Amino acid sequence: MSAALQTAPAAPAGRQQCLVTSRRPVGRRTASRIALQCCAAPEAAEQQVQQAARVTSAAAAAASAASAATAGQAALTGWVRRKQFDVVALSNLCVDIVVQVDELPPADTESRRALLQQLTAQPPPVEQWEVGGNTNFLIAAARLGMRTASVGHLGCDVYGSYMRDVLQAEGVRQVEPVAEGELSPELDQTLLCFVLVAPDGRHAFCSRFDFGPWPLLSFVGEQQLLEGVSRVLQDTEAVFVNGFAFDELPAAAVLAAAATARRAGAAVFFDPGPRSWTFSEGERKAAFEAMLDASDVVCMTEEEAEAVTGLRGAEAQARWVLGRPGARTEWCIIKRGAEGAILASRSCGADTPVYRQQALRVDVRDTVGCGDSFAAAVVLGFTRGHSIPAVMALASAVGAATAMGQGAGRNVARADTVLELLQSAVPGCEDGRHQGALEVLNCSLSSMDSD
Repeated sequence: MSAALQTAPAAPAGRQQCLVTSRRPVGRRTASRIALQCCAAPEAAEQQVQQAARVTSAAAAAASAASAATAGQAALTGWVRRKQFDVVALSNLCVDIVVQVDELPPADTESRRALLQQLTAQPPPVEQWEVGGNTNFLIAAARLGMRTASVGHLGCDVYGSYMRDVLQAEGVRQVEPVAEGELSPELDQTLLCFVLVAPDGRHAFCSRFDFGPWPLLSFVGEQQLLEGVSRVLQDTEAVFVNGFAFDELPAAAVLAAAATARRAGAAVFFDPGPRSWTFSEGERKAAFEAMLDASDVVCMTEEEAEAVTGLRGAEAQARWVLGRPGARTEWCIIKRGAEGAILASRSCGADTPVYRQQALRVDVRDTVGCGDSFAAAVVLGFTRGHSIPAVMALASAVGAATAMGQGAGRNVARADTVLELLQSAVPGCEDGRHQGALEVLNCSLSSMDSD
């Protein structure tokens, strides 16, 4: 059974949130029934009928607003929402726990394994917890106005309860379990990642991702997806996969999930992330190439792209991804940190220059989660048919807004911060891309407000 998170989406800071307890409008038949049931008390009946009329009016207004938002989006790109979800993120649900240490641990495996056992022996204070992994992407996407859901594993432990509460508060609509049946206590655990921070600010990570055995969620079937999982994947406009999914799930299960979503008309997005260096040979390499074959959009940093392509230079790397035999990838984006990003599009052709986006200049506090936030804006723009300049300007602003905060999870970009960055960039923008990004975001937020 799915763990549905039924709540109104969290409104961005500065925007009013409307909590709706029922989405079924009260029509004339319902109002008449209320009146008949209350005929013994005319005044009360009249009050209830008036209340029903007000609810009907409010429902009509909400429907009108939703229609206006849809019409606005349709006028902008012709896009109309067809599915229950705008994007589903696959696996990689983990809780980050920040631990201050006197010095970073030795690099050898045994020392780190002993440290992990020590850290997991007793739950640290909740003040040190933050949701991580794919929740960075999910929260950023929800704050941009998208209907989000996850297919993954949360244990029946304090960490799983914590993450469910956070995702519910952030407007993530559903977490669909990737496995069913009763699991042993050893298996039914939420994945944890300890972020070790030294006094000089240097940091390291310690988690089960480092030691295996892989896949970490070994109880998940290799190819036969659960009925609930298939249903969610068939009812989304897009599916987002990062490289950690191949550490957690059997490769066949990851590829089956992407194929299921794709057959139902969804776009597939792939960001191999820091695990790019693990796809260089053997079964991992074969799985990586199959994932590239299934992807409509691929995002990587320049360093990650060098690891998987063997090439230097963002433009050459992007063209390598698009030029693979049998490739179906439409966009390849190479992120270059403070230098911005480039996007190569299949529609541009071999002789057309790639699109380049300069990074917005902001006071950077922390870059954790910037790539995940960037990807959320890319999904929004690609699936709704917006122009490449507007999408890249929006993605750059979302990544910059995340960099201005400390940490990821609930600290990723908020819509009001993104709007401020874009508005400040409009006066100096000669080609109108930042104004276009503003229109994209405002249209998406209007759709969320009328939801």
